[in-house]
Amino acid sequence: MLLRKTRWIRALALTLSLTLVLGLGSILAKKPVKAVDRGFLAYTPDQSDIDKAKKEREEAKRKAEEASERVAELKDEKGRLSGELAELQGLSDEQMAQYEEISEQYAAALIAKQEALDNYIESQENLIHKREEYAERIGIMFAYENKSTLEILLDSESIAGFFTNLELISMIGEADVQMIDQLTIAMDDAELKSQTMLQEAEDMQAIAEQKQAELQELRDRIGVTQEALDDTSTKLSRWQEKEDAFQEEADRLDDEIRRLQKEEEERKKAAQLTAAAKQAQATKSTSSSSSSSSSSNSSSSSSSSSSSSSSSSSSSSSSSSSSSSSSKPRMKMTWPYPGDYTVYSPFGMRYHPIYHYDKMHWGVDLGGEYGNPIVAAYDGTVIKVEEPVEGQNTGSVNYGNYCVIQHENGVTTTYAHCRDVYVSVGDYVVAGQTIAECGSTGTSTSPHLHFEVREDGTKVDPVPYIS
Repeated sequence: MLLRKTRWIRALALTLSLTLVLGLGSILAKKPVKAVDRGFLAYTPDQSDIDKAKKEREEAKRKAEEASERVAELKDEKGRLSGELAELQGLSDEQMAQYEEISEQYAAALIAKQEALDNYIESQENLIHKREEYAERIGIMFAYENKSTLEILLDSESIAGFFTNLELISMIGEADVQMIDQLTIAMDDAELKSQTMLQEAEDMQAIAEQKQAELQELRDRIGVTQEALDDTSTKLSRWQEKEDAFQEEADRLDDEIRRLQKEEEERKKAAQLTAAAKQAQATKSTSSSSSSSSSSNSSSSSSSSSSSSSSSSSSSSSSSSSSSSSSKPRMKMTWPYPGDYTVYSPFGMRYHPIYHYDKMHWGVDLGGEYGNPIVAAYDGTVIKVEEPVEGQNTGSVNYGNYCVIQHENGVTTTYAHCRDVYVSVGDYVVAGQTIAECGSTGTSTSPHLHFEVREDGTKVDPVPYIS
């Protein structure tokens, strides 16, 4: 009896061991894990760098607060300045106006530096936290892997308890896959912020130093009358140069979308003509099969053709009238980023506090989580897909991974900065269908969806369509 029970336990253990191995293998095979190929040490944050960034951030914050107080005093106490600013009374009105403007730019540069370092520090500390979580998860996995299936069976109080333990191991395997994806996202984001935010902080520091020197120069000119002041224009930071290139690409895309729309319309017309020709051929074959009613059918066909021609002419005239109308009928679109209905950056002109110029933002920025679904805003046909860094969280320039969908009435929608695009050119999609997932590819410093709407290739505010 004991021997038979031992054999039964061994057989059960062998079967369950095989099941467990295959089960965990299928779980781990469900989703490709890019981090395994890259190695978890592909990007490693240095605590000393983080500490240094924190000190720089606090110093920038302190100086920004002092600079902002000076700007407030310049604005509110003109004509009766005191303390360190009392000496400025000797400046001419023109020089005083310039001093105030440069002081605002100086404060704005320090604030921008602080915000850039905030983003950098947050991303680095998040990566450290995710690595600690993963290390703990690995420890749990090893604890179970060091036990054989037989040991788990013998340690279990019952067969039900045994299967509960196996289910726990399976759940840990699934969580491990998700943890790897989260760790990869944290690593990509930390690397992106290290490249962009540290550079932005450095650029802003250079601007602050330039503005500080200009303020000192003005102070040195007290009492000197000079109508033509020196040029105090600020060199664009590298990030601003990238944003300008992005805007140029947006303008270039207008013409390309018009061309693609025309090609799609021609393709549809060709398909309709082909279908009409096949229908006519089928009708002709049916008519010739009955000689007794040939004349009648010919007359009917002629009448039908005339009626169809008249109807087609009327439809064409109506279409032409609609096309020439000054305002297009606006369809009600689905919000393209489900779950988050906030516009983080609106369509329209934005004034830059440092460079003192207006810049147009040609779309709206929505959402902000890697991997979240992006859906089609309306029914239509995909006319353009670009994936220079397919499946990656970051990388490339301008729009990054994106797609364009053509809808009715010459309206198109564009979905940019994606991690993955699921559709292909020629696909027909319906409103609410998942077409991509959120990323931070292209000219982007954090995950979000840049969403654009065009009417006949001209960019318009998307909000009236989706709100």
